[in-house]
Amino acid sequence: MAEYEIWKFLHICMFVFWLGTDVGVMLCSKKSTDPTLGVEARFKMLEMALIIELLPRVMWVMALPLGVHLSKSLGYLDPSISTLMMMWAFIIAWLVINVGGAANLEKEWGQKLSKINRVIVGSLGLGLIIVSVSHFLGAGPFEVRPDVDSIALKVGLYGLVNITILGIEIAFFPLGLAFERLATEGSSPEIEESISSGMKTTLGWVHTTYFLIFIVAFIGVTKIAG
Repeated sequence: MAEYEIWKFLHICMFVFWLGTDVGVMLCSKKSTDPTLGVEARFKMLEMALIIELLPRVMWVMALPLGVHLSKSLGYLDPSISTLMMMWAFIIAWLVINVGGAANLEKEWGQKLSKINRVIVGSLGLGLIIVSVSHFLGAGPFEVRPDVDSIALKVGLYGLVNITILGIEIAFFPLGLAFERLATEGSSPEIEESISSGMKTTLGWVHTTYFLIFIVAFIGVTKIAG
């Protein structure tokens, strides 16, 4: 089996497990805002969402190295062995910080990891957008030829996905506080309104992220940009 076929298969699996499982996260989170459910049931739905969400987090991070290896197998990139080793060292560290923080938010060190992760996500997102724009200006790491344009565009969109995911995490802060009040004070019109509005804002970022992932996949299959 050719190297390209292996990386292509892993790339497809990444999209399936990223978007597929994240839809489950969205549905569980949305159901947790239903005021007709008991408080305990709502927190069970939220807890389930946070557990399921760990798998999309892994796939989101793995999209970067899988994309690099797929581009390498197609001849769009020619990274050295040392560059690939540094990339994987970064990916492993990012996975530990990203998933470790999300899985341990109730602990102080988990919250610190999440803060570090937000810095990484924002910086990486902006960096990849700059790389993509640089390509279309005649610079960047990709060869300047029409058939590479789709890859460069996907890099920029993945960078933008990181920004929208950062938006999801920031939008979730007031929602989390509202759920804390629900746990201690019980349901009230004010708390339910805070939960409802917080979920609407969060879902706006979620739907934008899904749309961008769909566009990335569409460009990857059709090569519509080059």
